[in-house]
Parts: sequence; C-alpha cells; structure tokens
Amino acid sequence: MNGEKGIPINEIASCSICPMKVYLSKSDTKFKEPLSYSVAKQVSYHLGDVLDIEKIWDELELTVPNCESDAREILESIVEACNKVTWRRAEDYDVSVRSERYNIYGRVDRLFDDSFSIVKPGKAPTNGVYISNRVQAACYAICLEEMFKKEMYGRVEYLGSGTIRSAVLSASDRRAFLLALDAAEKISRGEIPKAIHGTHCINCKFKETCSTSRKPKSLFERLRS
Repeated sequence: MNGEKGIPINEIASCSICPMKVYLSKSDTKFKEPLSYSVAKQVSYHLGDVLDIEKIWDELELTVPNCESDAREILESIVEACNKVTWRRAEDYDVSVRSERYNIYGRVDRLFDDSFSIVKPGKAPTNGVYISNRVQAACYAICLEEMFKKEMYGRVEYLGSGTIRSAVLSASDRRAFLLALDAAEKISRGEIPKAIHGTHCINCKFKETCSTSRKPKSLFERLRS
C-alpha cells in the first residue's frame, strides 16, 4: 500500500495511546518489524488448519532472513497457546482497506464474509480489548462497511495467549476513533501534539526525548478511566 494518500490506520490506533509517540516516530528511520509480530503473522496464515511448527519455521526462514534464535522459542510458545483454541480459517489475508469519507487506509490481517480479525503477538488483557486495539478495529470496521455496504464486526486475536476477543463497534469506539483521527490529522499537518503520560511511558523508546513533565489528564485518559 505504498504511495497511499491519507492517514494510516496504525497511526490512528497509536494516537489513542499517545500522539506524541506518533509524532516522534516520524523522524525515526530505524524501524524494524518486531520479531514477535513477524512470527505471529506467519502463524496467522495457518489458523484453522494444523499448525505444523516445522512448516511455519521454514516459511519464517524465508520471510525473515537471518531470523534470531529467539524466533523459534516464540513460534513454539505461540503454537502451543493457539493449539488450545478452535480457529476459523480466513477467506483472505492482508486485505487493503480504505475509507474515502475519513481519508484513512490500512490492511486487515484476516477477512471473513461477515467479519475480520486483527492479529496480535502478545497476550490478551484480563478483560476485553486494549484501547488501541479497539480503535484499530473501529477503523477497519468503518472502512469495510463503506467498501462492502454492510455491517462488519471485528475480533482481536491475541496469539500469545491463544485468545480471541470480540470488538463490536460501539458508540464509544466511534468517539475514540474520531478523537484519535483528529490527533493524527494534526500531526500530518506538522502540529506538535501533547504527550499522554501513563504506564506506557515506561517502555517507550522516546521517553528521553519526550517532555517528562506531568500534563493535565487528556480526553483519551479520561475515556480510559
């Protein structure tokens, strides 16, 4: 989807956590796809079939040249977790989606005739779906409904724990989407956003670059509380 005009859905989802991280990441030219995500994506193509570790490993060695030794451990852990669940086989994978109304675009991991799934390599939260994943699901649902003229519901598949969670689009999800979209649009215009401080700051690679002074609670934070 290189050359697409508009706001990438992954940026909108990230803005629901912290717009400043999105702003700072635009100057980061050293992005590398996380190994855990690469492994989870490869496993996702086999969900609904037998998860043959050796076959998936062969594919990983092709798609991720010189993949680290940790990849094998991650693969075995994900397959073990996923083998405890009955999965639905997708009709298509990595499907390009777009909304002309909101000028957003992205790729859906797994698509079905009535729904879609987002693949995540980590473990599911204790309850529900992480806020950024809900916003991401809202983006995809909006795009697919516009494209196919019918309601589409979403799921988030946390392969790290073999967990499937529904992400049906609600009014609050639509509001969170609009807030995150507004933040992403401002960043695309070159505006400097405010940082949203919280537990996510601990492992943020931009924590030394970002201002550490505590800001008043943002609307995103108030919605999450």
